[in-house]
Amino acid sequence: MVVIFILGVLSAGILSSLVTGEFSNSVSSARIDLQSKMRRAMEMIVKDVRQTNLIQINTNTPSVDYIKFKKVTGIDDNTGSYTLSEDYIEYKYDSDLKTLTRNIVSDSGAVLASLVFDNITEEPFYTETGVPLVAGGILTSKKLILVLSGQSRVRGALTLNLSLTGEVRIRNV
Repeated sequence: MVVIFILGVLSAGILSSLVTGEFSNSVSSARIDLQSKMRRAMEMIVKDVRQTNLIQINTNTPSVDYIKFKKVTGIDDNTGSYTLSEDYIEYKYDSDLKTLTRNIVSDSGAVLASLVFDNITEEPFYTETGVPLVAGGILTSKKLILVLSGQSRVRGALTLNLSLTGEVRIRNV
């Protein structure tokens, strides 16, 4: 009887350790997945914004949840002015769906390609820390502050939150 009791206690302890380890593994996997998604979004936005200029962002009605611009593809040797891509890159944040969408948009407004980043919990575009992006503000700061805040649930019991911040200096002309 004593042996059975001791085996029962040991079995319960081992089972408890396994369940705790499994949950810890789930949390770690979810955190890594969320961090990977957030970094991918951050890297894509930074890469796109570095390929444009202040005027492109400023003239397309930027806001805390929206930016649109054409990429600079070169410099015209005759005039010294930038040549721009045919299509726009557009980022839209939807607070209801908690998504940030990257669209490639033609001059006519048709969406040519789209990529959605989900579980984004806050507006991402600022000119200074805590200062929302507005037309004209980007001309003063000459930089775009990106704040990507994301959220993920683990087994419906635990909510993971993650925030990444980045700064992109933008071409002047």
